[in-house]
Amino acid sequence: MQNPFHKLPSSKDLAFKQILAATKRGGFPSFQQWKQLPRILSAVEKKILGLAAFAAFAALASLFIWYISTHRIDIPTLGGEYTEALIGEPQFINPLYASNSDVDADLTRLVYSGLMRFDPSNGLVNDLASEIQISEDGKTYTIKLRDNALFGNGETVRARDIIFTIDAIQNPAYRSPLAVSFKGVSISQVDDITVAFTLEEPFAPFLSTLTVGILPANIWGEIEPRNAPLASRNLEPVGSGPYRFLEFSKDKSGNILSYTLESNPFFYQTPALLEKLTFKFYQSAQEAVRALENRNVEGVSFVSENLVEQVEGVHGITIIRPTIPREVALYFNQTASETLKDKVLRTAIAQAINKQVFVDEVLGGHGHVIDTPILSGMIGEHGAVLKLAFDVVAANNALTTAGYTWAEGATTRQVKSATKPVEGITPAELTFTLTTIQNPEFVQTAELIASQLALIGIKLQVNPVSSEDFFGTVIQPKNYEILLTGTLLGIDPDPYPFWHSSQNKPGGLNLALFANRNADTLLEDARKTTSVDDRATKYREFQDMIAAEVPAIFLYQSTYTYAISDKIMNVSIERMISPADRFAKINEWYIKTKKALR
Repeated sequence: MQNPFHKLPSSKDLAFKQILAATKRGGFPSFQQWKQLPRILSAVEKKILGLAAFAAFAALASLFIWYISTHRIDIPTLGGEYTEALIGEPQFINPLYASNSDVDADLTRLVYSGLMRFDPSNGLVNDLASEIQISEDGKTYTIKLRDNALFGNGETVRARDIIFTIDAIQNPAYRSPLAVSFKGVSISQVDDITVAFTLEEPFAPFLSTLTVGILPANIWGEIEPRNAPLASRNLEPVGSGPYRFLEFSKDKSGNILSYTLESNPFFYQTPALLEKLTFKFYQSAQEAVRALENRNVEGVSFVSENLVEQVEGVHGITIIRPTIPREVALYFNQTASETLKDKVLRTAIAQAINKQVFVDEVLGGHGHVIDTPILSGMIGEHGAVLKLAFDVVAANNALTTAGYTWAEGATTRQVKSATKPVEGITPAELTFTLTTIQNPEFVQTAELIASQLALIGIKLQVNPVSSEDFFGTVIQPKNYEILLTGTLLGIDPDPYPFWHSSQNKPGGLNLALFANRNADTLLEDARKTTSVDDRATKYREFQDMIAAEVPAIFLYQSTYTYAISDKIMNVSIERMISPADRFAKINEWYIKTKKALR
């Protein structure tokens, strides 16, 4: 019989036994069992446990905060707007016509993309193209498109768009200046995303021509070719580049004041992070710089050397100077002057010119002297080519020996005569007209050349011509005796367009009207070989011929000067082929950031 006075266990003892029983079985107490713990702890024990729990929580919180603070970084994100000043006004934001204007080329580069593109780090790389196969004979290029390429309206880029664009370039009704680049090229469709280009003969620089932007066939196919230059799509384009058209504004006279692009959400590479680009247009570089000073714009597309100091005084602006394959030279038109046919005279002129002065005084030290038509780093670079050293004494002696004499008290030599001098008739002075572009760089260079040649008795009359009239009144008709101008070379250094005798005709770019059958053969053969070594050898032989004949004097290679706001991050421009190449990596530029864990 149970003792009625037996002491029953307390609730605290029972809770303790429950916890102890769970521990003895090797198990972990359940939640219900843990709820009993406060009933078995004394007040002191509860306080100690609370402090321990708080310390543990504080330690964990500190560890969490430390991890976040040491692993949290700013990463670029979509947002922000950049406004840039351009010199001129847009007319044809269209790959068929944009090559005639820097403004059009800049905007076209942002809106359109081609099969290939120039990359500052890697040169010519695939763009819309995903695969390229070249036949053994070098005449057929089979190109497959990337399958994620879209136009800015969301439609897929297909083979028909490539074919339409090339056909339009070749069609005389469109009057595209690019037609000469695709002469003798046929294109066919292999399948929906593959095209084949067939050439009449191998052409080593062919891939470099495929950087031309691609037009959407379904939009431009509805426009009659003869009406293409008048179409509104020239100002409201649809392309597959990193940006797409948003809007533009005009003044009461119809002049475009500003033009805005937005990041293209359908772009097949990393989408551009600058949400909007706005361009404002000015008639001169001085006006553009004034707009920069007044904070109407945040960058200037090009800053001439005479304005650099003014731009450097604007707070928050960085000046970037990438290299560009632009060579400045003097060209002799021997068909315009019998005197210039004298190689002794041309050589003396070359010896009397101190090229380093142009780099130091005109370019502010930002450039370097050149001696050949193919620049350093290009296929055919020729460091061992014959160079005429600066030597005024040798130049004077050569001219005197050749019969270019000084009249008593004269400051200019006389033109030597092939006939016996006639008594009472004074021979003509040794005078030439030096034609150049009306801009500070070229005018200053021309004036320095005139002062240098005066030391050997040659008088130069400097004739500056406006950039708007320069091609039509000077280059196309070859209307000059001596020409000072800059030539912008392409991705491929092919000298053919500038030195082959077939380019001597009106509109051609053989500015020295150089004609040499052996040189022609070298240039033709270099175009046909796919061997880089063979091309380089032929180009070096060609340059030796140029050096021996002195049809031109190569002066200097300049850099490109670009001003941009400090607020634009990750801008890196080391080299360019054309001014529009400053936007080659614009999809990596950014203003806005957001926090993220690394």
